[in-house]
This record gives sequence, structure tokens and C-alpha cells, in this order.
Amino acid sequence: MAAGDRVVRTVGKDSSRDASWRIVLAGAALAGFALSPFSRALEGYEFDLLTSLTAPAPPDAGVLVVGLDEASLAELGQAPPLPRRFHAELIRALADGGAAGLGVDMLFAEPQTERDDEALRLALRGPLPVVLAGATVANPSSQVARYAQQMPSIFPDAARGDVTMPLDADGVPRRAPAQADAMWRVLAQQGGRAIGQLPEGALLRYYAPELPLAYAHYTQALEAPRRLPAEALRGKLVLLGQNTPVGGVDQFRTPFTVLGAGTQSGVFLHATALVNGLRGDWIRPVPGPLAWLAAVLAMVAAAAFTRRWTALRALAVHGALGVGAVVAGAAGFVYGWWLAVAPVLLGLAVHWNLGAAHGYLRERARRQRLRADFARYVPPEVVDALVASDAGLHVQGERRTLTLLFADLAGFTAASESLPPEAVARTLNQYFSRMAHCVLSHGGTLDKFIGDAVMAFWNAPLPDAEHAGRATACAQAMQHEMDTLRAQWRGTPFADVGLRIGVHTGEAAVGHMGSTERFTYTAVGDAVNTAARLEAANKALGTDILLSGATVAAVARTPPPGSALLWLDTVVLSGRSTGIDVYTLCHDQALAVLAETLRSHVEAGRLHDALQGCAAWRDHAAQHAPRWAAHADTLAERLRAALAHAQALGQVEPISLPPRPLSKS
Repeated sequence: MAAGDRVVRTVGKDSSRDASWRIVLAGAALAGFALSPFSRALEGYEFDLLTSLTAPAPPDAGVLVVGLDEASLAELGQAPPLPRRFHAELIRALADGGAAGLGVDMLFAEPQTERDDEALRLALRGPLPVVLAGATVANPSSQVARYAQQMPSIFPDAARGDVTMPLDADGVPRRAPAQADAMWRVLAQQGGRAIGQLPEGALLRYYAPELPLAYAHYTQALEAPRRLPAEALRGKLVLLGQNTPVGGVDQFRTPFTVLGAGTQSGVFLHATALVNGLRGDWIRPVPGPLAWLAAVLAMVAAAAFTRRWTALRALAVHGALGVGAVVAGAAGFVYGWWLAVAPVLLGLAVHWNLGAAHGYLRERARRQRLRADFARYVPPEVVDALVASDAGLHVQGERRTLTLLFADLAGFTAASESLPPEAVARTLNQYFSRMAHCVLSHGGTLDKFIGDAVMAFWNAPLPDAEHAGRATACAQAMQHEMDTLRAQWRGTPFADVGLRIGVHTGEAAVGHMGSTERFTYTAVGDAVNTAARLEAANKALGTDILLSGATVAAVARTPPPGSALLWLDTVVLSGRSTGIDVYTLCHDQALAVLAETLRSHVEAGRLHDALQGCAAWRDHAAQHAPRWAAHADTLAERLRAALAHAQALGQVEPISLPPRPLSKS
């Protein structure tokens, strides 16, 4: 199996496992939250938001609220509690106006004057069905576990409606009054209006506060024929209650409070319940376990779409699922069904955060591995660039044009034979340290040490447009470092050790290679072999640095400062069948120009001109660069042999000059 295949399959397995763990951990966190008191608070907050954002206009259900408000009290010149003779007059006015029934959200638990109580008693015997408020008040007591005090009316013959509103822990009434004698239920029955069965766990459907329920001031209702439209009372179920928000009596927080609205009088809550009951307009909650099941399914869906976690994909998936859940939840709420969306959003949030945290840790580990892998091969700034990019994802093996460098010590084996291993190791460490510094300081990748040889390459893992020039400059710097080492080794067997370097540019496969137990970042291919054989060819050509024609072409005729590229010959390296041009570095630009002219003559088959070029090379080198004079003589001999062979065959120019074969030695 290829290394890349192993990585892909491993990533797939890891992704499935990671997704499963995300679901398990998120599910556990969700279960813990579901059992906590914060769960109910969050659901209440969601209900309040949905109510505030989707509250419809109140329907016409034949319900009228009569409020004993500040304006009415001021007009009557009274203060609460109002003398009951006024209520008696109100009952007669409502009966005369054709009202279907009256529910009084006021507790008449204590007597007033005999005159007032008698007036109200007589009115209650009239034709209008009247339901008086009763209440059950829970009182905490250290003597008993639960103590509830009944607050009956002093008018026992009148119908009784319980005005107790069920409050949640935060004081907001969200649940419908479900008791059999609830005010809204008894009033509807007394008024002859049909109501359906209350759904289990029904919640109040609040109506938009900016469009209030039908309302009349107390004094308006007292003088209905004069101050209200003619049919304002006919057939109406009327709810009477105190509506004095300033005093704070009988005031309740509502779901609208979440967006900054004030409190609401209790009579409006009973009117809301009555309208809900008459129209069957309750909010029906979906059982809680189904909401948490939906959350689990949402997390499973998110995990399925994000098995291979990427930040943008995960954000899009979680966002789409979250938006879908909100839209579905809001639509269901509008139509009277409430499946809590908070668990779904919470589950997605937990799943997202787990995935993001795991992604962060995985990315951090990837960067640490990348740093550890490449810190031995490349300069720190290259490591930083790799860590900041996704290059680490592409190091499993790819074809790339590289400039490769091989450097080997000449005479080191013989010099080390007479020394103990510790001394040899110290010397090698000095050598390797300086060579490695040269490679890294020139932006190269240090591949490996092979005995006393060094292999390095450029243009990987990060691309480098100047890879050939950097490798050439590195070769020159290595020779300078070798001069320094030889000076340090003076008086030891290593003082005369030389350094041979071969540099070649070509395509190779580069990446992490090796076994599953051990691998390294390296390059393989024919270009690698060519660079190694160029290093060995230095011995036959008497040079310290050999560059291939491909490297010289990549350098674009811009050698390191102070050096020129000197063409030496066209050679056939050991184990190869075709020839390549080989160059070296010199300090004589004029000689490099003469050599390049000679090369163009050879390439064109003008061997007589090439022979004259050899003479010019030899004459110039003898005066300015004696080291390279022998190369002209060697090349001239080959040219004469080729010309003699062509003459024997009767050939004329252009005449090919066969490449010079080089043996392994």
C-alpha cells in the first residue's frame, strides 16, 4: 500500500471515530444540562422570545375587558377598594347592554358596609350570569409540608371562578390555568359559550400587546348607553378587574418582559385564557423528550456532514441546521405547536465547540509534528512558513523540479584509519555542523548524512524560484567553510582532506518516504543519482565543484558574485548512456567566455574552430588561471582524435565530438 493511501485511509478512520466521540461527548453534556434547573429557565426564555416575536393580533372572540383604572377612580373620586354599590350598578348596566356574562377578578373576601353588600347581593340575583373570584393561596409553613389557604367570596350564592394563575419559577405565567373551576372556564360555561377540551400541558397564547384586547374603562361601562357604542356589550363575555399598573396591584410579568415590556394586569391574563379557550388557540407543547431527541438527531446530522472537519464547512453545516431548527420551531409555534428549539441549538453549539476544540488541538499537533519533522531539514523561517500554510498536507510524495547537492570528503577514510573512533566522530561533527549551516543559511533542505557525505536539495518543501542559484552559492560557501576546517585541522591527518561537490537540477519525487515504523523527508529519482555521480566525477576532472548544464541553465547565467561559470566538457557519467555538459566555478570571467565560445563550436560540429578555441583557452589560462590549462590540453586531444577519425572516414564538418566517458574511479 502506498504511503498516501495509508494516510487517506487513516484520516477516514480517525474522522469517523472523532465524529462518534463528538456525538457521545455532546450528548453527555446535553443530558447533564437537561437534568439541571437551567434547562427549564432556557426553555422559558425561548418561549418568551417566540411569543414576543410571533404574537398575533387578538381575534374577535366576543370578550371585553372592563378595567378599574386610574382614570376611572379619579372620575369617581374613589380609591380602592371601590364601594360595592358601584359594582352593583355596573352589573345592571352590563345586563341592560346585553352582555352574556361577567367575570369579576376581584376578591370579595371581606364585608363592606351593609348597604354596599346588600346592593351587590341584589345585583347578583339579576339576569346577568356573574362569576366572582376565588383563589387558592399557597403559604409556606414550617409546620406542614404544604399549606393552601382558600379565599372564598362572602357571596356564596354566586358562581365562583378560581383566579389563581400558575407561575413559573421566574414569576411569568406561561401555563394555562388548568383547574376545573378556573375563571375563564366557569365564565364561558355561565355565559353559554362552548369551549373545547384543554390540551395536556397547554400554554397561553399571548396576543400582540400593541393591539390590546377589547377594553372599556370602568366609568364607560357604568354609563354604557351614553359612552359606549350601541352594540359594544351585546353578547360579550365581560371580565372586570383592577388595572392600575402604577400601584402594582395584581400585576404580572409576561413573556413580553424579555424584550423590555412592562407588567400586565391579571384581568388581561384571564381574558387571554378565555380567548384561547373559546378559539382553541392554545400553544401545545411537544413532550420534552422529543425536543432532546431532536437535538441528538441534529448532532448526528452535523457529525455526518462534518466527518472531515473544516472550519468553514462545519460553520455552514451547523448554521444551516440551526437556522432550519429555528424556522421550523417558529413556524410550529405560529400554528400552535411548540417543539423547544433551545436543546437543538444547544446541542449544535456543544457539538461545534467540541469539533472546533478538537480541530484546534489537531491543528496544533499537526503544526508541532510539522515543526518536528522539518526542523532538522530546513531553516527556521522555512519551518515557520510551512507551519503557517497547509504544505504539510502535501508532503506524502510529489513530483517537483529540484536542485540537488551532494558533498563528499576526499581522502577522509584514509586519514581516519590511524585515529580512534572518538577523534573521527569529533571531526565529522565539526564538518557536518558547518556544512549543515551552509545548507540552511542558503534556504536548502538538509536531507541526510551518508557516511562523510551530505545530501541537500532546494525548491521543497516550499517552492523557491531561485533554487538553482541558492544551491550554487551554497556549494561555493561549503568550499570556503572547508578551507576554514582545514586550517583548524592543521597538524592532523585531516589537514589535506578535500571536499567534492556535485549539483544538478531535474525532476524528482520528494516527500515523506520510508516504512510505517520509520520514515524521512527525502527525494528520489534519476536527478538524485545524477547529482551523486557529478560529485564523484570531480575526481576525474580535477575539480572541487561540478554543476550540470541543467543547473547552469536554471541559474540563468547569474553565478554567485565574484565567480564565473566555466564550461569544462560534455561527459558521460558512470552508469549513464548520454552525455551532459559539466561546469565549475572559477574567478576568471574572460576564461569563462572563451570556454563558452568553445562549447558553441563543439555543439555546432565546428571542431577546427573548437581546436583553435582550446589554444586560446590554454594561452589565457597559462597566464591568468594555470589550474585550468590542463583542461584545454585534454579537450584538444579529444578534438584531434575526433578530427582524425572523421578524416579517415572522409567526413567533413559538422563533425560530432563524442562525450567523454567517465569511469567510477
